Amino acid sequence: MSLATHAEGKMARGPGGVTSAMETKETTIGVPQPFSLRAAALSHGWHECAPIMWCDAGRCLQLVTRDGVDVFRVSVLEGRRTRRRVSLRVIIDGPALNEARIERFTCQVRTMLKLDQDLDEFYTICRSHPTLYVLERIGAGRTIRSASMTENIIKMICGTNVNWNQAVKMINRIAQIGPIFPHYRNLNAWPAPREILAAGETYLIEVARVGYRAKSILKLCQDSCDGTFDPDALDKHAKTESSDRLLKRLLAIDGVGPASAHALLSMLGHYDHLSIDSSTVAHVSRVHTSGKKPTKHQIEAIYEPYGRWKNLVWWFELWLEWDTAKAMAAEAGL
Repeated sequence: MSLATHAEGKMARGPGGVTSAMETKETTIGVPQPFSLRAAALSHGWHECAPIMWCDAGRCLQLVTRDGVDVFRVSVLEGRRTRRRVSLRVIIDGPALNEARIERFTCQVRTMLKLDQDLDEFYTICRSHPTLYVLERIGAGRTIRSASMTENIIKMICGTNVNWNQAVKMINRIAQIGPIFPHYRNLNAWPAPREILAAGETYLIEVARVGYRAKSILKLCQDSCDGTFDPDALDKHAKTESSDRLLKRLLAIDGVGPASAHALLSMLGHYDHLSIDSSTVAHVSRVHTSGKKPTKHQIEAIYEPYGRWKNLVWWFELWLEWDTAKAMAAEAGL
């Protein structure tokens, strides 16, 4: 991992009015091929949800994050490409950028892009799939998430029983509760549970307009603050527990139903349970059942041959119908 730094000449105000110089440091992450930062960033609607942003013109993925009271901007760009690897440039702006902070933010990028997952078996499946064979050619196959499962769960609750545009508005209004990145008052880090609790039900309902979801969001934040439940421990559980056990943990969260739980399960790297909702039914009807509305049993039977990758298979079947994915395939001559 390489590291470079220089002072920006700007000052960030910290606790007690103490100021510290803003710095920029850069490190690199090596990612095995196939990989495309653009394909990963645009693989899911999370790139529209603050504090994650994607600049298509600059091919840059950006995250506003925090460490204690300090707020940082993390920018990710593709660097050198070879047949075997892609080098990702990770540029971090913020105060007091020591090695521990660099490592923490690098780990957040790895988690967001699921860089530590071995997808070799998934790509083997894709090569013989009627549409997914293009994924390897365009560097797609990894889905984006937030580094924090607390954040993922709140965003998923916002996306329940509502269209995506409305969900994005809810999420981005909640993000405005968080602390700002110095000198850029439109860039907020995601709020901590205690900050959402301080904003309260009035803000969530009247400003964020989350409606009945406010109750579930506030309960999750309260449980997190009082130690009743630690959503971010789910990533540790995912390394040792079965999907069935993880699913029980997710379904126990107020406001998380079966479809949301299965989607969150995929964010944890477990793809052996299908997320079946209206979009799944519509997709299977278009692609697999000649326009007839499929039953849940029929949907399960279609994807059962894909085993522990079934939810990732269905998701990328759907993703390849998006204009973004079609454009990437066309650019690759597919």
